[in-house]
Amino acid sequence: MLTPCLLSIPALMVHAALGFSESTIKWQGYTWNVRSAHAEGPGPNDWAPSNVWLDSKGDLHMKIDKVDGKWCCAEIWTDHPLGFGTYQCQVEGAIDKFDPNIVFSMFSYAGPDGTKEIDIEYARWGNPKFYNGSWTVYPNDSQGKKGTLGFDFHLHSRQSTSRFKWGSNGIDYWLQEGWKPVDSTADVLKDWRYHPADASHAITQNPIPLHFNLWLFEGKPPADGKPVEVVVHSFVKQ
Repeated sequence: MLTPCLLSIPALMVHAALGFSESTIKWQGYTWNVRSAHAEGPGPNDWAPSNVWLDSKGDLHMKIDKVDGKWCCAEIWTDHPLGFGTYQCQVEGAIDKFDPNIVFSMFSYAGPDGTKEIDIEYARWGNPKFYNGSWTVYPNDSQGKKGTLGFDFHLHSRQSTSRFKWGSNGIDYWLQEGWKPVDSTADVLKDWRYHPADASHAITQNPIPLHFNLWLFEGKPPADGKPVEVVVHSFVKQ
């Protein structure tokens, strides 16, 4: 089994480059950039705007699939930074049963890599025996320390709610079965209170963009050779 410290590897690879946005979408009250890039981190991977779309109900679809014969991933991020508050997404998808090479994330990021990042990640990081959930808080500056929690979880349906509450003194996380309203405490599968003593160095203090991405660990295709799709039913920031 991999050791928890290896969780830092994919996170530090996430934003070697952000590529560029050749398109935007309007969703849940925000404008989002849609990533288009070739052989860029994390991964490295190719990133295709065609793997991101909104359906007739307004749900966000993100897919890993072949485009012109190459496996391509999906990423969006807000066109402006967002600050302290509660961030929540309701997801439709078997995020607990991903192929070992699949990673789905909701995260805030400003960088440079290793700083100013708040992660929710569902992945096994290439190892089917590794736990499938991880929450990571990268420090505000070089004087702060990283906080991370890895855990295993099992869903009884394809619907889940993920949330983090970010304040100047700390960050609180929740994962819940089903689609829940903001601040609900029902059906909690896992929670974590991360309030370090050196919060001014350990917790990002300024607004940063919010991202969603679906990608391939180390750029490796799904082990079963099948496309992967996740539907984000809603995103709320309060």
